[in-house]
Amino acid sequence: MMKCLASMTELGSPPWKNFMAELNQVAEQCGLDRYDTFSRVWEYPWLWSQLEPFKGAGLELLDIGSERSPLPWFLATQGFRVTVSDHTINSWSAWQNAKQRLQIAIRRRLLDAQQLNLPTASTDIYLSVSVIEHFSGKEQALAEAARVLRPNGLLIMSFDICEAQLGMSFPEWNGRALTTREFDELFDGCGWFEPGLATLPWNTGDIPAYLAWHRETAPWHNYVTGAAVVRRTNAPWKEALWKDALRVTKGNARTAYRALRWQWEQRKSSAS
Repeated sequence: MMKCLASMTELGSPPWKNFMAELNQVAEQCGLDRYDTFSRVWEYPWLWSQLEPFKGAGLELLDIGSERSPLPWFLATQGFRVTVSDHTINSWSAWQNAKQRLQIAIRRRLLDAQQLNLPTASTDIYLSVSVIEHFSGKEQALAEAARVLRPNGLLIMSFDICEAQLGMSFPEWNGRALTTREFDELFDGCGWFEPGLATLPWNTGDIPAYLAWHRETAPWHNYVTGAAVVRRTNAPWKEALWKDALRVTKGNARTAYRALRWQWEQRKSSAS
C-alpha cells in the first residue's frame, strides 16, 4: 500500500527514461500514442514499477479507459492477461490494428467504470491511468473496482490532483480532479480496501518543481499528478447470482453490437 505525488527526481531518472523509451517503441510498433512529455512520462514508469514484480504470473488485469494507451498492450507482452476497455467505440480501430500487429491475446470491452458489466471477483489487478477525474460518481467507480477485484486483488491507479489554495486549476471540460484530502476521504469511506491509505503522508515537497514543469507542457496543465496502490480486502462481495449473469449478458451484448456495427461501417466506408 502506498500513495505519492509525482516527483521530478523520478521523472528525470534513468529507470523512468528507459521505460518510456521501451514503451514508445511498443507504441510505434502498434500505431498507438507515444509520449515524450506531460504527466504520462511520470505515470507510466511509476505504474510499471508496481506491476513489474508480477510479470509472467498470468494475472488478470483490467485497464480502465484505455483509449490509445500503449501501456496495456505492453503489459500483455509481459505475461499479464489484459482486458482493454473504454466507454466509447472511438479506439476500436486502434485496438484492432494493435492486436493484429502484436499478434497477442487481449480482450476488448466497452465498459462504463461506474457500472461495470463484468463478473464479480473476475480480475486480479484493476489499473486506472488518470481516469477517476472524469467520473461524476467517484465513490461508485471505486465500489465497482472493489466488486470486480478478487479478494486481495490490487487497485493500481494514477490521478490528477488540484489544490486551489496553491494556485492550481483544472479545466472544466476534463472533469473534476480531487484534492489530496478528497482522495484520502474517498478511500477512508470505502471499506473494501485495506485501511490506512488515508493516513499515509503525501510528499508535498515535490509539488513546486513538478507543477512548474507540468505547466510548461500545456497551458491548462495547472495541476499535479498522484498515484496509489492498495490491496482489496479478502471480504467476499455478496449479492444475488442473477445480477452477475445480467451484467455479463449486457456487457457482452453491448460490446458485440458496437463491434459489429463498427465492422459494418468500415466495410461500407471501404466500398464507397
